[in-house]
Amino acid sequence: MTKETLQNLIDSTTNPEVIAMAKAELQKIELEEQASQGDALSQALLGLKGVVDSFKMSTPQGGGGLSSISKEEVEEMLKNYLAKSKISYDDLDIELRTKLAGQVKIQLALTTPTSQTLVNSATLLEQFERPLFQKVLSDWKARNNVYLFGGAGTGKTYMANQIADFLGYEYIELNCNQFTSPLDILGGQTTEGYQKGKLEMAWENKDEKGNPMNGAVLCLDELPKIDPNTAGILNSALAKVKDFKEGKAPTIRNGRGETIKMGNIFIIATGNTKLNETNVEYEANFKQDLSLQDRFSGSTYEVTVDYENEFNVIMNGFAFIWIYMTKLREIIIRDKMTSWGFVSIRIMQSMRDTYIVYRDVEKQKVNKELTLVSPKTLKQALDSFLNLFKPNQIDILKRDSDYDTFMNIIETKEKLPLNKLNTEKEVETAQDMIQQNKQLMASKIA
Repeated sequence: MTKETLQNLIDSTTNPEVIAMAKAELQKIELEEQASQGDALSQALLGLKGVVDSFKMSTPQGGGGLSSISKEEVEEMLKNYLAKSKISYDDLDIELRTKLAGQVKIQLALTTPTSQTLVNSATLLEQFERPLFQKVLSDWKARNNVYLFGGAGTGKTYMANQIADFLGYEYIELNCNQFTSPLDILGGQTTEGYQKGKLEMAWENKDEKGNPMNGAVLCLDELPKIDPNTAGILNSALAKVKDFKEGKAPTIRNGRGETIKMGNIFIIATGNTKLNETNVEYEANFKQDLSLQDRFSGSTYEVTVDYENEFNVIMNGFAFIWIYMTKLREIIIRDKMTSWGFVSIRIMQSMRDTYIVYRDVEKQKVNKELTLVSPKTLKQALDSFLNLFKPNQIDILKRDSDYDTFMNIIETKEKLPLNKLNTEKEVETAQDMIQQNKQLMASKIA
């Protein structure tokens, strides 16, 4: 077909599939014309388009069904093209980048006591397939309460947030400590009027203003720190999650004494230790009643940092920061310094974002008139973190993590584009660390 014929077809039809096919063919003809005139970029785009078309035909969404071309083969072909052309990963269409990142849309059926609803979710495939993620989702389907325990900064509340995002639920967090009151949990009257409790909102799927939610993940953060007497209030609700009678939703009473029916709720509790033990590192913890522990029986998991998810998702493109901070984390754990500070997902994000602001002039703009004249450096961010520790500990951390070498690496990175910081050696080092972490995680949640 000629360009004119294709354009007439686009203008004369309302069929979206025909329009898309005609536009794709028209784009190909235009690229061929430019490529024939020696345009290197158009030549590369033509080759890239062939790869993309092959990939689309290998997926049901692209109309191809099963194919001998795997996602990994497509990625390898793309890498070869990008290495030889002027195209960078950031130049690719967002849809293609999403597919290459392994992002998938998943639809789940949730059966409630009174109805059945569908949840549409988009998440990274590698995140969805993580063993712990799979176990927690299995507990959600089975209406089990989940308890996640592990050292500080291992990502327990991060996991609860991910689950909420995945399900399309609201994330509601109840901070547990010796001062947590029944009002915080079930609601109650205050000088300013009635205050809704966190359990109340999550249970009936309504926020503070009474607006409906699709569902709620109630995170009982640091559950071992709650006073055992107050924990009894939660204990009753935790038991009722599985308390179905003739298909009717379980109920609880809120701070007004009103009966409220259970909606879509998934309860995830977190803590540094198991509920039936104390630990000298976490002196604020209470040893909880065995009945509370029983509410999470069979769904209690020790959480260790997921290196693969952290590297590929959170720190994608910043291997040098991730490798150094991971080494620092391991030294802190090795020498039992976690009571002074720990390398969490948050500090990783903070280091990453600080570096981006330092390097990106656009992000240094405060407003139209003002721009940062001395943005915070990565060294300053790291030193601020290290200052959480005692002087002799700082000496150990700097020595064993090879602090001076990291400072030199930072200087080297400033000569590279912000989107091309990773080196092959750094990626290989990271992959080795990830494999070791996988083995550790498998032993924890098997």
